[in-house]
Amino acid sequence: MASSPRSFERLRTLCADVDFDLERIRPSILDRMRLLAETTETLNDGERAVRFANDIFRYYDVSKPLRRFTALERRIVVIGTLFSDVGKSGPAEAAPDGQLLVAEMFAVEHVIDERTSVARFFEVYFPTDAARRARRFGALGLDAGMTMRGFWNLHSAWTLHILQGDGVPMEAVPAAATHHILENVNPDSLVAADGRFTKYFGKHASFERPEKLVILLDKYDAALRRGRRTHCQAIALLRDVIARNHRFGGDHEFLELIEDLDDVMKLPNELGTTIAGPTHVAANVRLRWDAT
Repeated sequence: MASSPRSFERLRTLCADVDFDLERIRPSILDRMRLLAETTETLNDGERAVRFANDIFRYYDVSKPLRRFTALERRIVVIGTLFSDVGKSGPAEAAPDGQLLVAEMFAVEHVIDERTSVARFFEVYFPTDAARRARRFGALGLDAGMTMRGFWNLHSAWTLHILQGDGVPMEAVPAAATHHILENVNPDSLVAADGRFTKYFGKHASFERPEKLVILLDKYDAALRRGRRTHCQAIALLRDVIARNHRFGGDHEFLELIEDLDDVMKLPNELGTTIAGPTHVAANVRLRWDAT
């Protein structure tokens, strides 16, 4: 089910909460966000992740006041989360028809085998016009022989290229573009070996706590909604992903944020919203699910 049109309007409010006027963004980017709201669950997923982030911010305000998130960090997390999947509308140079094609591909969830070729994907999920879709895909400069995993991995770079220099706060662009770095997707080698960014992003110069929180919130929400995991299973998944990562295994900030997320999402309602999927909900997690 796609996001409701209201989800795009709520995007304005979420941006305003971190003192960012959505109208400062290039109109073509807003058109992409509208397309994703109409076609995919992207905006709903982002909105839930921002709710999680706000709970984390409040938790730090109360429990770890000396390490509370700064205004800049909050802006990076919120904007980075909301725009991290704008690349699911296709390459920066894609025309509206190409953007629609890519968005419709990303709208298909639970593909059984990520090694499936794009051409075969079209045959299975869009049988009435598979050949035409393959031609449209080729017109984007893409090979329909690539695997679906290869296709999915492209959206982080597309996010980076779409957002650079077009009104999105520059400090938030790396958080949006690096949200799959744990899968070794590092578009344009944006994060150097020492953690510094290889491009200029204003006051924010390196891969730090805000980017890590964006990554964890994205994975946590995906585990709950698409993976139908319980809270405890989702947290265990996050720990395992970090433990197995050759670059970030044992990373103190990642591990602390996972513990914080575990604590916050198990707290009673006074800290705010927690959410799980419509089934298999842990007993200590408050269910709040957007019906769209």
